[in-house]
Amino acid sequence: MVGVDKKSYLEKVCRFAAENGKDVLLCNVGEQMYAEAPDIPAGKILDIPMKRLSSLRRSVFKDIIARAKASDNLIVNTHATFRWRHGLFPAVDFDQMRQLNADMYICLIDGVIAVHRRLSDEHTIDHTLKDLIVWREEEIIGTEMLCKGVNEK
Repeated sequence: MVGVDKKSYLEKVCRFAAENGKDVLLCNVGEQMYAEAPDIPAGKILDIPMKRLSSLRRSVFKDIIARAKASDNLIVNTHATFRWRHGLFPAVDFDQMRQLNADMYICLIDGVIAVHRRLSDEHTIDHTLKDLIVWREEEIIGTEMLCKGVNEK
């Protein structure tokens, strides 16, 4: 869910791990997507056509899967779902998540007031408090479904 400030939190997790003798590779999917497509202005990645968005995301995950093979500890910072002008859609593909073979899925959330303040201060995303509650529920359920769907045999 946008506005949770996951990246800075996860960077602190990686620093804490390093201070305790563990190397952790942090892959920020959104950041990598922008790096791979420098023609897309900051904050506009969800405005591109769905086909390009999917191709770009798959390319980034392909790189992450390759990097995961060389890393004992990996955190992938991504969303389970997105709600945007296109509606609600998944932020990952199950086939690639099966290849990644994650040990666990964690859905980081925050209180709606804190998210509201961050969005109001740092973004131009129109929202209501009800929107934030719905977005948070969608992300939680999406993460649960991802975990169950990827681990089904």
